[in-house]
Amino acid sequence: MTTIKGNCWVASDYVMAYDIIVQQYWTSPVDPTENSKWVMAGVHEAFNRENGFKDQGYTFIVAAHNFAGGGKSIEHVITGLMGAGIQAVFADSFARLQFRNAINYGLPFITCKGIAEHCRTGDELEWQVESGEIHNLTNGKVFQSIPVAPFVSEVAAAGGLMPFIKQKIADGSIHQLS
Repeated sequence: MTTIKGNCWVASDYVMAYDIIVQQYWTSPVDPTENSKWVMAGVHEAFNRENGFKDQGYTFIVAAHNFAGGGKSIEHVITGLMGAGIQAVFADSFARLQFRNAINYGLPFITCKGIAEHCRTGDELEWQVESGEIHNLTNGKVFQSIPVAPFVSEVAAAGGLMPFIKQKIADGSIHQLS
């Protein structure tokens, strides 16, 4: 069983895609290292400096409603979070466009109702990927999330949807379309 352990950053309700990566950085290449430099700059003043969020070393984001909502379906949000070291986001709900982008890049966006009410920034969490169980090691609370679908785990292991498809074509699991 795969277990991931690390500290979390707790977001407020309705953290918008426009704030996770502010518009002036949308023109940069879709690159985790580049996109992570200014991730969360529009969410909190403390992160409004180069590597402000990334330097905190968070593994997880815990959020309430509509995480990464609003705005365009820019992939910079997902690649920025990944480049900043985020391995999963747990929330009550997600914006549909960013939820799909997260799958495409292999970043688990996990629905877990009520988790934000019982976590504080800096809490240490342990996530059992296959079962969906999340343990807050700081306060002892245990949450049951929706487990990651095997397909999403496979996409994540391959490094995203495009590498996954290329791998499947290369090993003959699917045939290339003409």
